[in-house]
Amino acid sequence: MNWRVIVGGVALTVTLVATSTAADAAAATPSSSLDDMKVENERKVGFRRALFSENLDADRDGCRTAEEVLIRDSTVAPTIGRRCRVRDGSWLSPYDGITATRASAVRVTPLVSLREAWESGAHSWSAARRADFANNVADLTAYSVVTSRVAAQKGDRDPSNWLPPLVSYQCTYVANWLNLKLAWGLSMDQSEFGRVRNVLASCGSGSNTSTTPTTASTATSPDSPAGASSAIELLSSIRVTPESPAGYSRSLFPHWKDLDGDGCDTREEVLIRDSITPAQVDPFGCQVRAGDWYSPYDGASWSDRGRVDIDHVVALKEAWDSGAHAWSTERRTQYANDLSDRRTLIAVTDSVNQSKSDKDPAQWMPPLASYHCTYLTSWVAVKARWGLSMDSSERNAVAAGLAKCPTTPVGGLPTMSTTVTNVSSTAPSATTQTTAPSGLVSGFVTPGAFCTPQGALGASSKGVIYTCKTSETDTRARWRR
Repeated sequence: MNWRVIVGGVALTVTLVATSTAADAAAATPSSSLDDMKVENERKVGFRRALFSENLDADRDGCRTAEEVLIRDSTVAPTIGRRCRVRDGSWLSPYDGITATRASAVRVTPLVSLREAWESGAHSWSAARRADFANNVADLTAYSVVTSRVAAQKGDRDPSNWLPPLVSYQCTYVANWLNLKLAWGLSMDQSEFGRVRNVLASCGSGSNTSTTPTTASTATSPDSPAGASSAIELLSSIRVTPESPAGYSRSLFPHWKDLDGDGCDTREEVLIRDSITPAQVDPFGCQVRAGDWYSPYDGASWSDRGRVDIDHVVALKEAWDSGAHAWSTERRTQYANDLSDRRTLIAVTDSVNQSKSDKDPAQWMPPLASYHCTYLTSWVAVKARWGLSMDSSERNAVAAGLAKCPTTPVGGLPTMSTTVTNVSSTAPSATTQTTAPSGLVSGFVTPGAFCTPQGALGASSKGVIYTCKTSETDTRARWRR
């Protein structure tokens, strides 16, 4: 990667070269799934940071690891002082969605901390391998530039004790955590493994307020390829065929419907689900009055719902052109209102959604480059799950984009192998609200959101337990303390 930077008032070009040892270590043990994860007790003794030889100038270009990451992740050309000290730039902290322009306001933070790595297996590594792990800039997920406040909150915690406050990033965070641990042969303890498993399951099944089918229909739902664990693998299962654009009308996809009869149409359900603070909802008509939304397409944050659109990741016209023209109206309704997999619908900046329109990845990608891998993975997941095809230019663009991404699990792709139904589906099975062994519903719940059945218990992303119940002033069940 080349950056034109200012060093002591002089314009220079800095080239980042990843160390081959770190890249080789990551490539030596590619990730596949939770089935490959070793679960065992952690080793809590003997850790010292000095055992990892962190923040080295591994490629001897004058920049230490932390400076390399600051330069790499800045969305503008950074200003660099003597001895490669980064002063200014622009960094979007993925953990909380905050943008900072001063290097002093951010910290370069390892995804899996050095202590966590030690306790999970690095205690048996050679000094050279620990140094490779501690200076791994080849894997874009190994280090992130985040705000100092959230870095301090994270500390050495694993996902059983901490998740990013930005809920929309939690699926990506946990998938990256799993991938990195698998790549380096690190283990998980039982509580960590359980939390990672549950989060990944909820990523595929969406929120517990999702509108999902229940009355059986004759439409057959598509089958997700059994065992597909990565977007590249899933991509290979998708048919490549010319599109069939004739006859499309948006009215052929009845959308923004209240399929589960809880009083909230699909648009309001997504606004509630994607708000990073508890949404304020008018109980009469289920209108979201206030919330805070982070748009992953462009990194913008909004408190005005008027600035937020609900995007069909695979647009309705694109779905029509790719196979939905052959569907029944019932099935098109289910697609247009699909909350069973949160990758289908997402809250984004209105103007960015309008620039996307019905384009596929050969014609449009999100302006925030750091979201490209997640976007392409979601695109493939939706198309595979609904049995939609790709044209050749689209398929080539998706394959080329994924080739630049770390191999991350698709994570919780609901298996659709039975008939599609019209209010809570047996397919995808992962969307049916079930009681976990702990007595809690699967996935995280959104405080204040509508829910069913009454009396169910659920945990928020912060671990707070809520009950699905009515109140003296509101006869509809919501997640309440």
